[in-house]
Amino acid sequence: MTIHIPENDFGQIRVFATDGPLPKPVLDKTPDGLRQLLGTDALDPTFIDIVKVDDLGPMVLSDYITQGYDMPTADHDLAAVNGIEGFAILILSSAARGQAVILQPANGVRHITTYVPDARLTPVEPLTAKSAEGIIADPPAKPAKSDARIGGMIAMYALIAMFLLVGLMIWVAG
Repeated sequence: MTIHIPENDFGQIRVFATDGPLPKPVLDKTPDGLRQLLGTDALDPTFIDIVKVDDLGPMVLSDYITQGYDMPTADHDLAAVNGIEGFAILILSSAARGQAVILQPANGVRHITTYVPDARLTPVEPLTAKSAEGIIADPPAKPAKSDARIGGMIAMYALIAMFLLVGLMIWVAG
């Protein structure tokens, strides 16, 4: 079985199952382990989750996916996903790093389903409140400097000049 992950794939979770025990390189998600399990090492192991179903306790795998990945489950996949025994391998779209990847799962690894995010768009309703009407004006221009401000600046410069002149006179006299 060959599974194609298209270029720029986004938001999907591919669920695989295997009943047998997995070797340590696979559980550690090493490049050799991923090549052995999925037929490729082009995936980012950060975005691959290998779940031992028995470790979930009373939680079923579909609840784990719903709560852990915020992905709604489809009713037609519920029985198949919750029926996984052994290990579940969850491959997020981000694992492909935006590249097209071909998966060739090893014998005993089977593809159960692919979770696809709900992409329903809601139309924007026009705003009907009176406060939503009108035109946004340009920001107000910077006000001109007042006469008092200009006079204060001149007085400050005069005080600085007098301070420097007095300092120079004391230094020369000293």
